[in-house]
Amino acid sequence: MTPDELLSRVAPPGDGPLLVALSGGPDSAVAAWAVCRLAEGRVRAVHVHHGTPAADESVAAAVEIAEHLGIAVEVVAIIVPAGASWEGQARTARWAALEAARQPDETVITGHHADDLAETTLGNLLRGAGTAGLAAMAAERRPVGRPLLGLWRDEIVQVAAALRLPTVDDPGNHDLTHTRNLLRRKLIPQLEAEYNPRFRHSLARTAATLAADDAEIEARIGSVPMVRDAWGAFKIPAPLITTAGDAVGGRLVRRLLRAARPPHAGTFEEIAAALEVAHGITGRRDVGDGWHLELEGPWLVAHPGDVPSPAPGECALPGTAGFGNLEVRAAAAPAALVRRTSLVDGARVGPDILLRAAAAGERIAIAAGSKPVRDVMAEAGLARRLRSAWPVAMAHGRIAAVVGIRSAPWARGIAGEEGVFELTAGEGRP
Repeated sequence: MTPDELLSRVAPPGDGPLLVALSGGPDSAVAAWAVCRLAEGRVRAVHVHHGTPAADESVAAAVEIAEHLGIAVEVVAIIVPAGASWEGQARTARWAALEAARQPDETVITGHHADDLAETTLGNLLRGAGTAGLAAMAAERRPVGRPLLGLWRDEIVQVAAALRLPTVDDPGNHDLTHTRNLLRRKLIPQLEAEYNPRFRHSLARTAATLAADDAEIEARIGSVPMVRDAWGAFKIPAPLITTAGDAVGGRLVRRLLRAARPPHAGTFEEIAAALEVAHGITGRRDVGDGWHLELEGPWLVAHPGDVPSPAPGECALPGTAGFGNLEVRAAAAPAALVRRTSLVDGARVGPDILLRAAAAGERIAIAAGSKPVRDVMAEAGLARRLRSAWPVAMAHGRIAAVVGIRSAPWARGIAGEEGVFELTAGEGRP
């Protein structure tokens, strides 16, 4: 195959900027060359340094390839955490590094090809994946693009040689302790020799067929709203998951997990755990990589854990102040105010208040005695992960109010009277 023939089989990338995951091997090098030809002037690269013995050689190759193509390259070092599978841990850490390096409007370009597609489909089949897993990978699924997915490894290597790209072969690709290498170098060749000489083509065709089915289902569930809050959590309405049945509900969960931990959409066990959370059968569940699933009111939420307490700060009455990722407002309370809220009388609390997080076990005064602040937050429906980051208003060394939720009787005023302010908090700093 010639470079021009390869280029004719590559779909043009979109209009936005592109970030090539440049490993130093021929696959990503040819992918970088192709998108540079098709999207000149809006391509840069990132190389992920895995810390392995051969990693420095790969870094040198990636830098040389980038110079050859005239694009900038950023080298990002990662530490692969210990785990049952170094291969899986490295993949997760690599994707996290790419996502961190990616600008919001960039598409990550990888060198995945048809052999990768076939190997992923077989690997997923052997571990018991569903249709989405057998579809393996898509040519484009934002924010990832795989322009070489319709080409075979041998074709890409030919083009890399013809272009004289300074690539390197990672010795790790020959280590048979890695599952993918075992599939690539032993199992698939054996099945082609003894069963079907076009076995990998059959795998790729199966993946393409299932990918078409998967795309249709994904399009149908695409209208289901998914929200990202100011603390990095992703939310999908739980009733839509629980009433859709496990098949479609599971797809919605996969969409949620893929948004939280791109590009991984969850294992069978994680999907089953998420459905139990959505149905209210279990509470918070850990789904790995620092992510948790939890039911918060009508939402199934994937979040990275409890939010840390922000630094204290002052808010004038009236006025606006930032508190972590929140904007706290103190505005004149209209007489028609009837909803549950926090009102403070400026004459009682002073011209300004101190905003801080509640300490463990801290209490707020109520009509008869006092009550734990965390209980007040829970009764108001405030998500557990946000309680350590939610502001209480302090005046004269006492808690005057839990902002937006409840005020102490000694600090409360009457809505509509002069000098009485409503305290509210919402996402977004002023």
